[in-house]
Order: sequence, then C-alpha cells, then structure tokens
Amino acid sequence: MNRRAAFLILLLLLSSAAAGLAAWGLVRHGALAERSLPDRRIVQHFLTIAFGREHADGPGRQLAKWRRGIRYKVLRWAGGPDSERAEALLHRQMDVLAALSGLHIVRTDLFDANFVVALTSEDLFAWQMRRALARAGRLPGGRIADANCAGVFGQEIETGAIAYARILIPVDRAVRRNLLERCVAEETAQVLGLPNDADGGVRSVFNDADRSTGLSRLDRLFVALLYHPRLEPGLSRAETARRLRQILPAVRRRLAY
Repeated sequence: MNRRAAFLILLLLLSSAAAGLAAWGLVRHGALAERSLPDRRIVQHFLTIAFGREHADGPGRQLAKWRRGIRYKVLRWAGGPDSERAEALLHRQMDVLAALSGLHIVRTDLFDANFVVALTSEDLFAWQMRRALARAGRLPGGRIADANCAGVFGQEIETGAIAYARILIPVDRAVRRNLLERCVAEETAQVLGLPNDADGGVRSVFNDADRSTGLSRLDRLFVALLYHPRLEPGLSRAETARRLRQILPAVRRRLAY
C-alpha cells in the first residue's frame, strides 16, 4: 500500500469517526464554544443573568438566591397529556437543580409551598403573569402577553434571600412553539436567582438566540456558582464579581468545565 492510499484510508476513518460522534451529540459547535470561555467572560455573563430582570423594569441591586429549602407544588390549570409531560419534566428538572445547588427541594401541597408552578393555558397566561408581578411588587416590562413562559420571585427585604417563586407555563403555546422542554429548564433555573437573559454568543437556555432545550454545561456552572457558600444573598454586583473571580477556578475544576 503506497503512502497516498494509506493517507486516504486514514482520512476516511477520521471522517467516519467525526460523523459518528456528531450523530451521538458529542461534537457540537455550542459545546466547543463553552469550553473556550475565559473566566472574564463567564463572570460577565453571570452578572448579566443574576442582576438583570427579564420581565420587570430595572436591574436587581442585590444578589438573589434561596437560603432555605424549596417546597414546590405543580398546579394544572390545563389538562391533557401535554400537561402530564410538562409535570414529569418539572420533577426531573427539580432533581437536577437540587444536585447542582445543594438545596433541599421537595414536593408539597399548595398551602405549604413556597415555589408554585402553574401549567396554564394561553388565554389565561398574561392575566396570571400580571398578578404574579404585582404580588412581587414589580412593574411589568417587555411584551409579557407574547412570552413563551415566565417566572417571578420575591425577596426578603433585609437579606435579599428568595422567599417564594411562581412559574407560569402556557402549555398549549409552549407545545405549539416546540418550547416546552426549554421553558421548564429556563424558568426553573431563573427563579433560583438567575432571572435575566444572557448576552448572545453562548450555548445557554438563558440565550434566546440559542435553541437548547436543556441546561448546557455553562448553565450548570452558573447554578453551581450561585450556590457556592461564598456568594451570599444580598451581595452587591461589585462584591459578587470580586468573589466570583476567587471561586471560579475551583468550581470549574469540580464541574470539569
């Protein structure tokens, strides 16, 4: 076998291997971009997500996170198999977030819940969202009526800790737009204390330009960073940035990011 033939065979083998990896989802443009993000950009994206407010006017002034456990309840305002699927997705996602954050997250009844997820319908969504924002003392921002889904949380005034959260998913709209899985992943992470959209160019459920349906590796890093003991609820943006730079290398190593 001459060198040219051997080279062509090797090239074919490499091409086949790459195609196989791509078919299994192991070679993806977004995932490769995640690994190359330097610490500076991770901190920048984290601050944008943690201190912005997607569905309300004005940025947050304090870092928001849960300090006590989460007791959640799923309410079905809309029935049918799609709502059943949404509820199953929610339970799995809460298990994922419990593992990433270290929070004690359990199901409960409505009267004991501090975290309520309403699987609603398109015709009720805007009205319910305005009520949720009013309860949180926030003015509506953006085009709420056309949102795919939404979440809001309330903070303790003295500490900045999150005291309760509400998520609204218009199941019929989310299914029609093929966004049910994404709504579950994005909104549950946002009401943990990451309420804003990300800047463009990253693979993330917080990035509206990305079509991810589940938490990316970068998203998992954001949740783990937020619930690091050094980041306390109520911190200012500047102090959060300072502590982030200190803890980021160790958290990256732990998550192999």
